Amino acid sequence: MNERMTNFHYEIAADCRDMAEVKCLVEHLDTTFDAEGELLFFGSRNVIKRYRLGDAAFLMGKGVVVKRFGSKNFFQQLAYSCGGQSKARRAFCNGQKLLEIGCDTPFPVAYAERRRGMWLECCYYISAFTDAVSVRQALEVEFNRSLAQAFARFIARLHEAGVVHHDLNFSNVLYRQQGSAYAISVIDINRMTISHPASLSLKDCKDDFVRWTDRWDLFEFVMREYAQARGLDVNSFVQEAFSMKRQHNKAWRRRKGFTRKLKKFANKFISFRVCHSD
Repeated sequence: MNERMTNFHYEIAADCRDMAEVKCLVEHLDTTFDAEGELLFFGSRNVIKRYRLGDAAFLMGKGVVVKRFGSKNFFQQLAYSCGGQSKARRAFCNGQKLLEIGCDTPFPVAYAERRRGMWLECCYYISAFTDAVSVRQALEVEFNRSLAQAFARFIARLHEAGVVHHDLNFSNVLYRQQGSAYAISVIDINRMTISHPASLSLKDCKDDFVRWTDRWDLFEFVMREYAQARGLDVNSFVQEAFSMKRQHNKAWRRRKGFTRKLKKFANKFISFRVCHSD
């Protein structure tokens, strides 16, 4: 941890602390991020960049990816500033935990936080670059059953270790083919929770069952493979999973409908104000 910089703190993974390029990047990240790096994603809150590090052999010459998290709202920012772990720190710790239990994620290199006093202004998560690709095309479009089976067993391993990802959509699930087998990995792990495996119920795992597809034949196949991998009663589990999925979809449609009505009302109100301001 860099104690000389009172408003910028970071932690580098033990395997990377002796890498001069990694250390230099992290130490100066807060002042160079806007000007340097290859832009991969630019959003209203988060920005992702790639840095190609020449001498970091541990990173296989592919460099690192840096994700800068912005605040979502005042109350979330307040929570992070009053003792709650930042998204970057959670992602770093969760990445280490995933690798410990044998579930793959891009290697967690470091995290960094910029604070003004106790107030968290922004934070960065640095991980190894990966050329693994999203499972979306191969699963949802092509319905690759071998990959679907590997995906189901991956979820089962997570839950058997007490881990729930909570945002297991296809953008956050990657794969790489290795001969006839598939290696699954996950990203966007800052929301991940870790419990004692014995205390983790199927309802606790709900988020990981219901979010990733609306293709019902694929959903049923993966749920059956998951139940088999965990030694559950297949038919009763699939029925329960279908029930949870339907409830989730119904609630999601209700929220979306409310949001659309709210936006429509806001647009009408703004138009009314503009028309009558003249």
